[in-house]
Amino acid sequence: MTGRAPAGRRPSRAALVVGVLGVGAAGLLALAPVSSASAHDYVVSSTPAEGSTQTVELTEASITFNDVILDLSGTGSSNVLEVTDASGRHFEDGCSATGGATLSTGVALGAAGDYTMTYQAVSADGHTVSASLPFTWAPPAGASVAEGAAARPACDSSDEGAGGDAAGQPAASEEPGGAESTGAAAPSASADPTDVATGEALAQSADPDESNLGLVVGIGIGIVVLALVAVVVVLVTSRRRGDDLAGPAGEVDRADGADRADGVDVAGRADGPESGPGTGRD
Repeated sequence: MTGRAPAGRRPSRAALVVGVLGVGAAGLLALAPVSSASAHDYVVSSTPAEGSTQTVELTEASITFNDVILDLSGTGSSNVLEVTDASGRHFEDGCSATGGATLSTGVALGAAGDYTMTYQAVSADGHTVSASLPFTWAPPAGASVAEGAAARPACDSSDEGAGGDAAGQPAASEEPGGAESTGAAAPSASADPTDVATGEALAQSADPDESNLGLVVGIGIGIVVLALVAVVVVLVTSRRRGDDLAGPAGEVDRADGADRADGVDVAGRADGPESGPGTGRD
């Protein structure tokens, strides 16, 4: 009888343990969609392909990602694709175009040798991703050879606008007082603020995502830790209850054993006279 009491409590203890483990598992499952949704974009293909040898004259380099890339600036300046040779000279035209999941730029390669495509783009989750993809240029006979530039060239949009001179610079204008002024410095003066604004936009878009992700991960870890602590508490408490129940049960068993022992002795004493020589009658 005394051994059945702990067995009767085991189902409730097991149910508590299973319930606590279920809470911990639910916390881990809650983190799964967050981690998958916050995954950064990655490259699925490129032209030229990474590690390949380009033998056909190239006019455009492109990189395609697994998801769309974002143009936070609205002008394409938040996504950049550069093509450089082993010495670091640039051979892209400076105009990086964003279209869905593809980032591209016009190129005019120089002499044969090793080149590298380096990109920086804003992935679909709002975070900036960047990497380099090497390739080898083996031009065909008679291919044109570009000189390249020591620094990344600025995108020349003079062909799309009006009022520029033949060199692609804004036309000079004459002040009312007769002094001639030129707007050539205006684009260079506005270029830096645009880059700064783009960097600020990237930082502002990335920080909230990172903080939200950190908050969710922290909550999930807290749930798991609390679940483990609860399991330990349940196990320790159940063990103590089992020890408390085992004490009285042991005393009862010992008492029953003593009674049985006494009964045997009494029976023995009672049976003794009946079986002794004095009980027999001649």
